[in-house]
Amino acid sequence: MELEVRHLRALAAIDETGSLTRAARRLGMSQPALSGLLKRIEQSVGGALFFRTEYGCLPTPLGTEILGEARVVLSSMSAIAERVGEWSRRGGPSDPLRVGGYCGFLHVAVSRWLRERPWCADVNLQEDLDERISVEKVAIGELDLALVYRPPLPGLTTPPGVASVLVHPAEPVFVVMAHDHPIVRPGPVPLEDVFEHAWVDEPPGTSRWWTYLNQVCQEHGVVLRQPHSTQCLATLLELVLAKLAVGPALATSRDRPGSTVVRAIGGAPLWQELRLFYRPDTVVAAHIDEIHAHVLDSYARRQGCSPAFDAWWYDRGRELLPAV
Repeated sequence: MELEVRHLRALAAIDETGSLTRAARRLGMSQPALSGLLKRIEQSVGGALFFRTEYGCLPTPLGTEILGEARVVLSSMSAIAERVGEWSRRGGPSDPLRVGGYCGFLHVAVSRWLRERPWCADVNLQEDLDERISVEKVAIGELDLALVYRPPLPGLTTPPGVASVLVHPAEPVFVVMAHDHPIVRPGPVPLEDVFEHAWVDEPPGTSRWWTYLNQVCQEHGVVLRQPHSTQCLATLLELVLAKLAVGPALATSRDRPGSTVVRAIGGAPLWQELRLFYRPDTVVAAHIDEIHAHVLDSYARRQGCSPAFDAWWYDRGRELLPAV
């Protein structure tokens, strides 16, 4: 017979009460039943665990050893039960929410906010450059929520069993440059001026973004020269700061005074759709309206990150907010 938690509880009850009769009463069983259980436990461990004296039941040396370990196990079981009970009282899951996609500051803003919700135990954050991977991870249950930018290319599909909420149908893509780059100006930079200079971006073929970027360049008659490729934002910014290249920037990217600046591209030729993906019948689905509202609030609070964002927000971005 292998020892179980109920056996350890029986031993602890006998030790604490000093009596088979009182221990049986505490455990809600008869004294003969507890006596028989104790005999089976002693047979299993190969020795007596209690002395029967006129003063009651006292642990043998072997019993003392086993009781010490038993109390460690029982204490851990109590802690687990308390943790489960706490989450049950809060009405939330016991597993962290897994958040994915590729969307810059929103990942951090949403993850920080989720951790404060009573229905969210914790947050695990991961990113994938290819938006299709993030959506598939939602479909197979590896992600609970994905915040995904999708370039406007044919073949945008959603796997069965996945739902989505549109945040913005056409968020512009900006350009990041050194603060003293020759094409820096107060307002939008013409597309032809941007692509007169070397471009740094993700390696070709990493995601559908590169296909879309080339398509836009061809449509506008500009040549894409991309001598540098990186998936590391720190490397991209160092190349930009050294004036070796300019590169793409999410509309919500911050200006870095004395270092790099973010500017809109004239006519907003580059843009992406932003969506939230999740599975129905999950805790995320139950709170998706609340999550969506926080995303919109995060945009409103992002004002001041750059003049380009503020201009877009005033002109078009505020359309995200619900009418009041």
